[in-house]
Amino acid sequence: MSPRGTSARVKIAGALLAAGLAVAGCTGGSQSAPPLASSTPSGAAPTSSSAPAAPATPLGAPAQFVPCDGSFECAQITVPVDYSVPTGPTITIGIVRQPASDQANKLGVLLVNPGGPGGSGIETVESGQVPAAVAARFDVIGFDPRGVGRSANLACPIGPDTPYYGDPDPGDPAGEASTAQAVDRYDQACGDANRQLLPHLGTRDVARDMDAIRASLGQQQISYLGYSYGTSIGQVYGEQFPQRVRAMVLDGVVDVTLPGLDPSQAESFENSLRQFAADCATRPDCEAGPDAIAMLDRVRARVEAAPLPVPGMSPLSPGLLELGVVLPLYSKGNWPTLAKALKAADGGDGGPFRRLAATYFEGSNSDTYNAVTCLDNSWPRNPDDVFAQARAAELRAPHFSGNVLVSGLTCAKWPVPQDPLTPPTGAGLPPTLIIGTTNDPATPYANSQNLARRLPGSALLTYRGDGHTIYGQGQTCVDDQVNRYLISLTLPSAIAVC
Repeated sequence: MSPRGTSARVKIAGALLAAGLAVAGCTGGSQSAPPLASSTPSGAAPTSSSAPAAPATPLGAPAQFVPCDGSFECAQITVPVDYSVPTGPTITIGIVRQPASDQANKLGVLLVNPGGPGGSGIETVESGQVPAAVAARFDVIGFDPRGVGRSANLACPIGPDTPYYGDPDPGDPAGEASTAQAVDRYDQACGDANRQLLPHLGTRDVARDMDAIRASLGQQQISYLGYSYGTSIGQVYGEQFPQRVRAMVLDGVVDVTLPGLDPSQAESFENSLRQFAADCATRPDCEAGPDAIAMLDRVRARVEAAPLPVPGMSPLSPGLLELGVVLPLYSKGNWPTLAKALKAADGGDGGPFRRLAATYFEGSNSDTYNAVTCLDNSWPRNPDDVFAQARAAELRAPHFSGNVLVSGLTCAKWPVPQDPLTPPTGAGLPPTLIIGTTNDPATPYANSQNLARRLPGSALLTYRGDGHTIYGQGQTCVDDQVNRYLISLTLPSAIAVC
């Protein structure tokens, strides 16, 4: 399960409608790729047909923007695949700019990352995520991190959803063995197709790319808004280039000090499921009835006995059911969608959950998610250790431990070495605004508290509520304080609460 941030929110609404659900509120076989070319890494999929015909400027040269995607401007810059070999192979990084609506009073540029890993900053900016008060004073810049979309999009020959077609059930030897086999096939195929690009998709390289974007824009400093995994990018950028930061907002913090196989996220989703069920029990119109968890357990037992067939798609397996439950928990506004899917599956229709599971993988590049997470974190290398930790997670988060198993196995045998991130110190970094949501399912609130303690002079803005990330969603108390900080550099009180 990934901390997908706004990249999930941007995609979910339309995808849920496509799944036939009302939104309330708010492959081929493995083959080796040719050797790395002088300009394009192996395994990089062709960029989208909507990519602009902007010239790719060399590293250090000014970005050349052209009109694109309606009222936006697009550019591409060239960066090394490996920064330790600056004259070696290169890739291009796609950028979009939304010019400040009040150019006469512009304060500079605001770079935005929506999360993932694997989320598109270009799509986020074009979706209008940034509040108008801030968009008036900044050129808002979105970019696709390397491995995503218009920036050497990573594609593995075997889909990352394959291990979920079965039953990744910790504690069941057959489920563990079949999941391990599926993960091994995926890892091997991804490594064979992308071996020269995979070692250079970590957050340290993304931060270097971000500074190359800053230089290409002719800016001495940037302001930065990072959601979810985007907070990891912000932490690393702040360590590498603190003097280049004017202001930094980190919403839904990823704790880079935690090991990769950490059960806290699964436990947070379990808590959100309980919150959903409790809310449902108070609503006569909730389609999951007074005991939504009991309904989910019935559905789970049913698909464990025999996956539910879905016309035109693979059947709804236990693993895919887990992901179908995860997705609507990202936002409280999508809880009615979860209730509808539960009722449908309880009646024998697995289609809504199966389409939600498909959307989970479409919301961001899940191959890139795996590549970045396996690089950035410390993971057990012995599958037996993964089995043991996933079984422990099963006791605390019984509805979400399958993802712990799949993630752990994926990174245990990932084909490139780990390069774990180190804790930020905040040395030289200006005062930073950190936002934490108390019932965030994907990035536990404790992460935001911990980061606020690590960064001297920072402020923690707490939102008492549900859902993953909050800024820009119309919560006036939150938006006003963040807007004020970005525009005037005035932090809220150290323990502000909304």
